[in-house]
Amino acid sequence: MGAMPLDMPESVLVRFKGEMQPGITLRDLVNAIPYAAIQKGDLTVGKQGKKNVFNGRILEIEGLPDLKVEQAFEFADASAERSANGCTVHLNEAPVIEFLRSNIVLMQNMIDNGYEDARTLQRRIAAMEAWLEAPSLLQPDADAEYAYVLEIDLNEIKEPLVACPNDPDDIKPLSAVVGDKVDEVFIGSCMTNIGHYRAAAKVLEGAGNIPTRLWIAPPTRMDESQLRDEGVYSVFGVAGARTEVPGCSLCMGNQARVADKATVFSTSTRNFDNRMGKDARVYLGSAELAAVCARLGRIPGVEEYLATVGDKLSNTENIYKYLNFDQMAEYSGKKVIPIAEVAS
Repeated sequence: MGAMPLDMPESVLVRFKGEMQPGITLRDLVNAIPYAAIQKGDLTVGKQGKKNVFNGRILEIEGLPDLKVEQAFEFADASAERSANGCTVHLNEAPVIEFLRSNIVLMQNMIDNGYEDARTLQRRIAAMEAWLEAPSLLQPDADAEYAYVLEIDLNEIKEPLVACPNDPDDIKPLSAVVGDKVDEVFIGSCMTNIGHYRAAAKVLEGAGNIPTRLWIAPPTRMDESQLRDEGVYSVFGVAGARTEVPGCSLCMGNQARVADKATVFSTSTRNFDNRMGKDARVYLGSAELAAVCARLGRIPGVEEYLATVGDKLSNTENIYKYLNFDQMAEYSGKKVIPIAEVAS
């Protein structure tokens, strides 16, 4: 794609509408973006003469204003796989307020524990506190023009969407890949957060020693510590999972490796040839679906997937609870204001 004229709109608007259906995750919505563009003929999988409407543009996402900031990161991270220059997610003020209050406490805790540069951290705290005194978010102009507008109806997404081996653009519905044998499963990378590991553990509970090689690598040590305290790692241990040092692990491609020619289901950002292992076939999708694949040793059908995760993930408030450091005594050192009162 050549350089765009200076007067040409440089943003792609993705507008979600409708209601999320049972069993559908945010990762499925991430994958819905390239999938919808493929259906419209504006994104092609093949490299020869490839079309990519997102290439070099800013991806602006609307219609999911109540996402937590941690959830919005899933969309921002994946924008790189669309070859976009950047990504924005239009949120309401409440989740931003919640996130900043949490991070102020985290940074103050870092200062108290001798992290450097304290002056830089203090300036960031001051800037966040100033914003919190008069919250205001950027809004699109009412007459904004876009290079491309993609509308996605959540009511029509009724089964998980996965990226197939070996291209993050090659998105297909679960029903198109059902039954493929899975040798290894990786739950990790910056596309995950603490809630994904709780969800995966719920799916794995009672399964015993699973038939796949399962890799677990939370993105941060703080996530790992909390998950250990909650007993989530015990479930992974019973399943026979290999728990990695928090960080990139298999997603990096130059650390641990899967077996040669393995078929892998991964939550990571990309699945390029030979990245995870020599001649590996790598699917990309949600942590919830990854856990089902780990338990079964194959990609399930839609009904089997829904039946497996349905009741196990019903307690969404506790499963998908994030690390709000201002609500954690070990970081704040004091009794704190409930989130509901903060948001109001």
